[in-house]
Amino acid sequence: MNPAVVSKSLLALAAAALLPSCAGPSCWEGGIPLRSGGETEAQAHAAAEVRAAENVTVYRGLAHPQNEKALYRRQLKTVQHTHIHGFDFFSKPADVPKATVRKILDLYVDPTSHQALSTKDLCHYHPDYAFVWKTGAQEHVLQICYGCHEWRYFCERGALCTDINEPAYFDKLTKWLPKSTAKE
Repeated sequence: MNPAVVSKSLLALAAAALLPSCAGPSCWEGGIPLRSGGETEAQAHAAAEVRAAENVTVYRGLAHPQNEKALYRRQLKTVQHTHIHGFDFFSKPADVPKATVRKILDLYVDPTSHQALSTKDLCHYHPDYAFVWKTGAQEHVLQICYGCHEWRYFCERGALCTDINEPAYFDKLTKWLPKSTAKE
C-alpha cells in the first residue's frame, strides 16, 4: 500500500477520533463535581476569602506562549507587563466594571461553578485574566483560563485549581467577561 495513502488515512482516523469529543461546548464535557472532603473544604475556604475581596484589580494575560509564540515573544519585548504566579499580564489594569468583577467573584464563590480538575492533553494552561487583591499583607489572586476552562486561586496557603463547570462558563462567565484578544 502507498505510504502517503496510509499516512492520510491515519491522519483522518485521528481527526475523526478527536473531533467528536470536542464537538460539544467544550472538550471536557461531563466533568465530575468536587470530591467531598479535601476539595470541597478547600473551595469553601477559598470562597470565604474571595467573598471578602475588595479593591480588586483585573489584569489581562499576554498572548498564549504556545499558541501565539511570535506575538507573545514580541509582547515580552515591547509592552509593559507584570508576572503574576508564573504568568505574564499587561501591567495596565483591564477596564472591567466593579459590578462585573463582583459577579465573577460571586460566581467563583458558588460551589456549583466548580468541577474537579480534569487532565487536558491538548491545551496549555495560560490565564486570560488575573483578579488581584490584598487582605492586609496577604495577596490573593484568582486566575481564569478560558482555553482550559479553569479557575486557579492563589493565597498564602497555596493554590486551588478547579475546572469551571459548563453552565457557569458558557451561560455566565463568557457573557459577563468575554475572552479578550491579547493583541496590544
